Amino acid sequence: MTARYTKTEKGHAEIAQRQRNLRGKLRTLLFLVDPGKSLEEIMLQAAQIGAPDDALAQLIDEGYIVEVGTAAPTAAAAAVGTPGELERFQAAKTFMNDTIVDALGVRAFFFTLKLERCATRADLTALLEDYAAALSKKLDRADVEVLAQRTRDLLTAA
Repeated sequence: MTARYTKTEKGHAEIAQRQRNLRGKLRTLLFLVDPGKSLEEIMLQAAQIGAPDDALAQLIDEGYIVEVGTAAPTAAAAAVGTPGELERFQAAKTFMNDTIVDALGVRAFFFTLKLERCATRADLTALLEDYAAALSKKLDRADVEVLAQRTRDLLTAA
């Protein structure tokens, strides 16, 4: 049994509206929080990107994320249901768009045009190398690796 966390309305607004109330590693970690991941997985990714030890606590204290309960991974997946192809495609595309725009701002314009032409998960997979290269212009290597891995996870989810 392990805790699961999800973004609150405030967390989603921070990402969508790019308010920049969160900066650096905390903002990157907010992108990585997903109720499908255990606390241990989130903490591992936080360590990989070099987030402060109390990063998750900061996100909780500031109201960006909230615990959604404890459950075994299979029970959590069953409770959420298995997403269909369209949902997986949309989740991956949204994640890629949000993270690239957050990292590059208006300089992400040409990449987002490529992203908009994608119609399948295979199309998004073909953009992964360009995605990582674009992110590496503004983010450190550890952040790029974690974001690219999260994208791969979204694209290959069964």
